[in-house]
Amino acid sequence: MRLLLIHSDHIEYEARKKTKVAEEDAVPKDALDEALAVFCAVESVDEENIEDAIRQAADEIVTTARQLGTTNIMIYPYAHLSSDLASPEAAVNVLRGLAETIAGMDGFVVKRAPFGWYKAFSLSCKGHPLSELSRTIVPGEGAAAPKKEIEHEFFVFTPEGERKDVADYVKENTPFASLIRKELGYPGPEGIEPAHVDLMRAKELVEYEPRSDVGHHRWMPRGKLIRDLLADYVLAHVLEYGGMPVETPVMYDLGDQAIAEHAAKFGERQYRFKSGNRDMMLRFAACFGMFSIMHDMHISPNTLPMKLYELSTYSFRHEQKGEVIGLKRLRAFTMPDMH
Repeated sequence: MRLLLIHSDHIEYEARKKTKVAEEDAVPKDALDEALAVFCAVESVDEENIEDAIRQAADEIVTTARQLGTTNIMIYPYAHLSSDLASPEAAVNVLRGLAETIAGMDGFVVKRAPFGWYKAFSLSCKGHPLSELSRTIVPGEGAAAPKKEIEHEFFVFTPEGERKDVADYVKENTPFASLIRKELGYPGPEGIEPAHVDLMRAKELVEYEPRSDVGHHRWMPRGKLIRDLLADYVLAHVLEYGGMPVETPVMYDLGDQAIAEHAAKFGERQYRFKSGNRDMMLRFAACFGMFSIMHDMHISPNTLPMKLYELSTYSFRHEQKGEVIGLKRLRAFTMPDMH
């Protein structure tokens, strides 16, 4: 995040025209006297740890305001401070969180100019040695932010619709029990490479591709045949179940609000890149495309229940390098998805 901090006699703005990512609940016009004007550009790196970006930025702003002897803060989105911007959804989340964090401290009055609007503004800078300051915020630097403890509950749904406790399965000597133990993170033999890694090479099924990213494999003829047969097997069950196969793009525009909101829920494990002046991402599931198809369909009660299916070859997740091994966890993978 980039911050430009200006100690001002007066700052005033007026929202004039919406962009396609404009906030709907905007305050169209506002002003503050004797204020610290905070021009802010939220960057893509902030999406790796939004909470820490907010915490660090709030600390910097409050510290500066106290040094200057002011309790009035105007937060003003200003994308021109950076060429590597966060998605609109993430930027709004950061700006709102920043305003709420500072407003929650004793004695501060906080106002925020709306995101995604063309605005007119006037500013009178005080002109003393500390009246113009800049700051760069990088999540993860400095003191570590307190981590939230997340409670998980695991259970199994049977094909008959019954809910079962995982404890009923984990001690069984079955492939399904083995899958559950792996999903729950039960420790395996320490220091031993998973058995399938040696098998996939010995049987000439799959190989690591040294000329690509970690977790991107090359499938040899035998492996490709086996994978295709598995895909046919899954498709047969999907068709029997009433699913309709579709195929959707592997990349999406983060400037679309629905896409940005969905992507923000997944966190930092995404492949993101620029296409011209557009912020794009490689999909981590086929949900994006199927939801887009459903959004544009005319669906009547006669078509329900409706099931769309895609075998996403490929989807992408930027998993941590130490977690990527063999076929257990990949960065480019094939996954059946149905909604």
